[in-house]
Amino acid sequence: MSKGQYLIVQFVLFFLIGLTVFLTFGNIFKFRVDIFREDVADSTRKLIDSYFSSLVINSFDSCKECDFVNISVRIENKTAEYFHELSLSSDGLEVTSQPEGKSHLSSIHNLNSTLDFSGNSSSAKTIILTLRKNQNKLEVS
Repeated sequence: MSKGQYLIVQFVLFFLIGLTVFLTFGNIFKFRVDIFREDVADSTRKLIDSYFSSLVINSFDSCKECDFVNISVRIENKTAEYFHELSLSSDGLEVTSQPEGKSHLSSIHNLNSTLDFSGNSSSAKTIILTLRKNQNKLEVS
């Protein structure tokens, strides 16, 4: 091989090595961002669950003589790609992130054993939480 051919082979080898290093570091950082994004989404689901748990307990405890409590709540999403669905059932409050479909389930401090839970709603609109103490019902719409 001549000197010119060695230079071309050397250039191709260094280019491939550089491209491999660049892609490796890029994938490492992308993997780390994906893990961080999942941690933030999981924490957000838990935070929404905790917020609604505190709203239920506060509405139950704040007005002892009231039979009917109605609370309207709006959850702001800073990112347009995600929204959350809230669902109340006999299992408790389930907060599901969409479009990924991962969820967090809570019994709202074991209130699901004394109250009848029903309804579902989305964080894309105003969420209405209705507590009927005389019927032992909690609804979300």
